[in-house]
Amino acid sequence: MFIIEPIPPLKSVVKQFWYTNIQASNGQGIKCKILADGAPGIIFQHEQGHSAVVNKTSIHLPVAFAYGQSTQPCLNEIIGRPFIFGVNFRPNAFKTLFSLDASELTNDIVDIEHLLGAEFCERLLEAASPQEVIQLFSKQFLQKALEQKQQMIVASIHLILQKTPEIDPKMLASHFHISRRQFQRKFKACIGVCPEMYIRIVKFQKSLHLISQGQYCKLSDIGYALNYADQSHFNREFKLFAGDTPKQFEKTKKLEQPFVQSNTALRIVRY
Repeated sequence: MFIIEPIPPLKSVVKQFWYTNIQASNGQGIKCKILADGAPGIIFQHEQGHSAVVNKTSIHLPVAFAYGQSTQPCLNEIIGRPFIFGVNFRPNAFKTLFSLDASELTNDIVDIEHLLGAEFCERLLEAASPQEVIQLFSKQFLQKALEQKQQMIVASIHLILQKTPEIDPKMLASHFHISRRQFQRKFKACIGVCPEMYIRIVKFQKSLHLISQGQYCKLSDIGYALNYADQSHFNREFKLFAGDTPKQFEKTKKLEQPFVQSNTALRIVRY
């Protein structure tokens, strides 16, 4: 998988672009479990102009689609030898770029035609290289980018990432001198989920990295480090987002290339 940083003017809304060419072995599809990673994004995928990704009900997903925050795992299958391109957004991107209430896309997807138009999708399919795809997306995002009006939410995201174990919405609201209810409403409209859920997803992601990197003596150390109430609480939260308990996930050792990088959120794993 190749990862490309966005140009500086887009770094407040785009974390990174990435692309890869998948080759299914022996004509078999590749099943992928999609995990919560705390941010929305865009997927552009095709093989000779046709969708190569199907969901668990065997329905082909759009060639290009945006996905919102996820609070539960889902299962997709990659068929054939498609080109797959992704945009990993910052959590606030939907509100900033499209003036959307991000909560409307939580656990859902939308055909990119509804956001960027059919003509743009045609230009994606006509692109001669991944670099041209990046240029197309970058131009669109620059045109749509608004002046940052969500500084409070952006700052709260940084605080959550820096102080994950001890942070809570009440502390954040107090930090920005507004009521908890106001903060929750603004946060959900911008990010797509309430601050409580986002903090839970960030803690889950940090536990995934600790497991994948072997940075613990026993699994209960991870629960303690991330300030879960007890091991039972850690197990419940992990299973909610991964579909497996930490112990089950540890045994499978599913975190592998080309789907994840050690410095990125763990979203797609072989299943």
